[in-house]
Amino acid sequence: MVNPLPDRYLDIQLRFASTIAQRSEADLGDTVLWFTNFARRFGIGKPPMAATRPEWHHYAETLTGLGSPAEQLEWTIEFARDRPTNRAATSSTDVRAGPFSAEVTDAVVRCHFVSTDADDLSPLHPTKRARRKAELVAVFDQVRAAHPEATRVRGVSWLYNTSTYRSLFPPEHIATATRRADLHGFQGSSSWGQFLDHRGEVKHDRADVFVRRLAELDPDRPWLAFPTPTLEVDSPLSNFGPAWRNEAPSG
Repeated sequence: MVNPLPDRYLDIQLRFASTIAQRSEADLGDTVLWFTNFARRFGIGKPPMAATRPEWHHYAETLTGLGSPAEQLEWTIEFARDRPTNRAATSSTDVRAGPFSAEVTDAVVRCHFVSTDADDLSPLHPTKRARRKAELVAVFDQVRAAHPEATRVRGVSWLYNTSTYRSLFPPEHIATATRRADLHGFQGSSSWGQFLDHRGEVKHDRADVFVRRLAELDPDRPWLAFPTPTLEVDSPLSNFGPAWRNEAPSG
């Protein structure tokens, strides 16, 4: 299968994990597992389950045995090219409508967004706002029908910084947004997605900023290296009621 992951997308993640390994005296294989989305994007699975898979052992052991960053990147590109990669590192989902999906665990709805549009416009282009709102409403209709036990909605994404994405959700939900500041949230696209456009191509200006910030990276607060913070939102499902459902999305 042709690898859909741009070389530079792999490179900036590898640099991030390598910097953390060097400054915390950690094993590179471990930091690549926990501080990149490689395991999921390579179709191996989430940590720590991926750590038990022979495919990951092969990748990580070979990586750590190489002598230079250039060789490590070359190996990562080669390994990725032969993997059944996914376009985005998302969780398994219960319901889906357009680019939105959701899973329900312990009465909590967790929302995800992955572009499915085939045209050349961003999935969050203003001309698509009404369609996106209808799809999000459809997701919550499905959630209520399939999971009457659900009580809360949580989301984690850099997209909550963008006005178009925020406008699709209830204001009360968006008002809860806080910056995610932990060491366990780098295995998906909630942070790394900001470096790719809707075509899956690298946003080089943003990647340049990120690489420059690695010079000052604090391994205890690595999230500060990202140009756009990852935000968490969490509010009652009741916020996604008739008032929100019938309200046209604002700009």
